[in-house]
Amino acid sequence: MSIKFHISIFFILAMQISLMAQKDTSFQTIRQESGEYQAPVIETPSDRLFKTRVPSKWMFKLNLAQTFNFRRNDLQTANTLSGTPLGIGAEYKISPAFSVGAYYQMQLGYQPLSEFLDKNGWIYSASVAVEGRWYHDMKRRIKEGRSANNFGGRYLGLEGTWSNNNPLTDFWDDKRIALRYGLQQRFMRNGYFDVSVGAGILQGSPILKHSTFFSTDQRISVGLAAFLPKIRNEAQNSNLCDVLHCQDEQYKMLKVNIFDVIAFQSNGIVYNLELRPNVAYEQKLGRSPFSVELAVDASYSNGKYRYYNLFDQKNYTNRIASASWNATGELRWYYNMRKRMLNGKSGNNLSGTFFGLQLNRHNLIKSAVNYQTDNPGSLDGALITGDYWTTNLVWGIQQRILERGFIQFKIGGGSTFGGNNYRYEGQGKPLTKIGRENELNVVGELKVGFAF
Repeated sequence: MSIKFHISIFFILAMQISLMAQKDTSFQTIRQESGEYQAPVIETPSDRLFKTRVPSKWMFKLNLAQTFNFRRNDLQTANTLSGTPLGIGAEYKISPAFSVGAYYQMQLGYQPLSEFLDKNGWIYSASVAVEGRWYHDMKRRIKEGRSANNFGGRYLGLEGTWSNNNPLTDFWDDKRIALRYGLQQRFMRNGYFDVSVGAGILQGSPILKHSTFFSTDQRISVGLAAFLPKIRNEAQNSNLCDVLHCQDEQYKMLKVNIFDVIAFQSNGIVYNLELRPNVAYEQKLGRSPFSVELAVDASYSNGKYRYYNLFDQKNYTNRIASASWNATGELRWYYNMRKRMLNGKSGNNLSGTFFGLQLNRHNLIKSAVNYQTDNPGSLDGALITGDYWTTNLVWGIQQRILERGFIQFKIGGGSTFGGNNYRYEGQGKPLTKIGRENELNVVGELKVGFAF
């Protein structure tokens, strides 16, 4: 699969908007006897949405895409909060076409008592990176009046990363240098998204007896951003209702999520590919502020993973494949819809903040483990997520964008009940079904996609 395909599969909507915005406005030259006249450039709705014409020298980023987007097949529970990353960074423009940036990401987790650790507690892994970017068409867009000197557009980057990916040690042994190609855009006043694919050389930890590999990966960043210098004027703070369709009447919506549908990572020996399609249908209950939504999604994962045995200090490799499906019903209350309608800020539609009560069913279709080498049983006794129910109370915000776009974010918590886990007993042996304890859990979800 090509680099262009992987970029477009996630932000095809945003790239189309960006490209249309670039084509919407152009200089018109009228020749008269007295000389040349350049017609003024008119700001389009897309320019206001992506702040295309707002110059900026500094960009400070807080990536929330992974932090609050828990995967449905990797439920976060109150007693095992695993893998919750938080990423921050800054980017500085040294010229219209070039920038430099620095980034830090920490992944925090809670380790319960195990045979390897004599006590439970919080553990973390972290990485730091520096990157130089070339916004290859920025000069041309500025010259043609389609953009200011800022951080929005397609870029080619060179990145160096240092990581401590093993939470049981304090060694920063993983090093990587990679080329990245991506698209970054500002979103409204304090939002941004950045999607890219990369390919480079990875040098793994000598403790785990890794070597040097060619690696590829996909990265998606969505979050909050601050920009300097601050530009405050009437044009930049103009109303966005023609972009967000504030006054539209909407009573039903079919939503196709394209955020994080495909995820891949490879370093030559270890790889992982995940597919997570998701479709939802939402229907208003009459003209009330209530609606119901039914969402259906599936998850397929296929990967080859290295396992390091602490006892014999040898590397082993396992191939793991799994598939599951989820169905979620949700009752929503857009609690401030009436007030917004009375104040003339909204029509009776499906955009705004809401509380939701949801019931979710998770079903494991298949999970298979195949050893690639002689293995002493590294996964024997391992638990595999099985079939269960969850009920959650969530707070969220949903917004229509342009003609066929939407964005939605939810965060909340609830309980897992009435389910089973499966235990892997060994190669060639069937999975053993065991009861699942009721657990408190936290849930998060971020969707970006098409709406009909």
